[in-house]
Amino acid sequence: MNDYKKEYKIFDTLVYIIMIATLIMIAPLIYRAANSYSFSSPAVTGENENAAERPGNRRYTVMQTEIDISKLKETDFGALNILSAKITDGGAVIMFCESPSEITGRAERVARIAVWNGSDVNILNRRIRDGLCESFINKDYHYKDYGDGTLFISNNRFALLFDFEEFASLQQYLMPENLNIYQLVLSNDKERFAVAAEEGFFIYDAQPSEPQLKELIASSVSGGVLITAREPVWTSGDDYIFYKSYTDNFIKNAGLTTDSPGGNEQLTGLDITDFLFLENDVIFYYSSTGSEPYQENLFRCGFFAPFGDRRMTEVMKSQIYYFDIAVSSHGTHLAALSHNGNMIRLNIIDIRTKKQIYSDLFEDVYDFSFSPDEKKFILHARAENEEILKIIEIDWTEE
Repeated sequence: MNDYKKEYKIFDTLVYIIMIATLIMIAPLIYRAANSYSFSSPAVTGENENAAERPGNRRYTVMQTEIDISKLKETDFGALNILSAKITDGGAVIMFCESPSEITGRAERVARIAVWNGSDVNILNRRIRDGLCESFINKDYHYKDYGDGTLFISNNRFALLFDFEEFASLQQYLMPENLNIYQLVLSNDKERFAVAAEEGFFIYDAQPSEPQLKELIASSVSGGVLITAREPVWTSGDDYIFYKSYTDNFIKNAGLTTDSPGGNEQLTGLDITDFLFLENDVIFYYSSTGSEPYQENLFRCGFFAPFGDRRMTEVMKSQIYYFDIAVSSHGTHLAALSHNGNMIRLNIIDIRTKKQIYSDLFEDVYDFSFSPDEKKFILHARAENEEILKIIEIDWTEE
């Protein structure tokens, strides 16, 4: 009898071990199946979406190029550490780097701009302080590629127009005095600034030596809560400015104002606090509801047309929890990060057709974004215990 019980316990233990091993082996397959389902499922029809207007199938081709960033470790300015990287339509890579401080005993960080042009890396002689390194680390900065060889970069203390083709600083702008600034954003015609500050929301001419501020939205205090307009984005024609309405440091909703006083409006139809303003004057909204496995519809996204019907039109949902995303300029592509065990998976997705364009695993992902024309993607990550900077070129044909 004792031998029988002993054999039974051994058999029970073996069954338990086999079950655990099986679960470990099939867990990645379950993840892949859920991931595949989220992309292959039929397009979600929003309340105001015409299913017949959905786009047809696209055939995608992807090409990858890894940039040799070892040269950044041995420069005339010391070893440079990449904080953020952007890519232009022409394929130039703009790298904002941290440089060793040249002042002994001073803890202030120094930023430099480096540009990869396809073969060489050029580094701007000028060093930038003004808290730019901290802004890149905290992702609290504004960047705009104008598509004409120039780009604009700013934080709450610094604003620069830079020609990356001629590799020269064109203009550093004076910041308005006596304001506690959140963001400063240059218009598409480069003639005016929108400035979001604790004191209010203003515009002013970019050319005069002393800014003449015109207030569009006044900040206010209600019940001890500070209400402000922040994160301005000019519409394509510079006739309006989008912004996010904040109560203290929490987003309440989206807003839209004319470039003259009296034209402010809250976009209350956008009943969600996670959203991005796109270059085609459409708002992309999204929601990630949680990170527990096997929950339904953890991620949802869609479009809101502030100059159209002003209704939220859902276009995609997924059973995968995405903890960070980027959207291309006109809402064509979504780049999304999700956890896969100890790794991070990057997926690039056609938003409307749900087609998976690219997928890969990384040990860590530091920064990623699309080019203005949506055909290039820059990725700063860690793979196989090495820091990498990779260009992913995306092309497609309609079928």
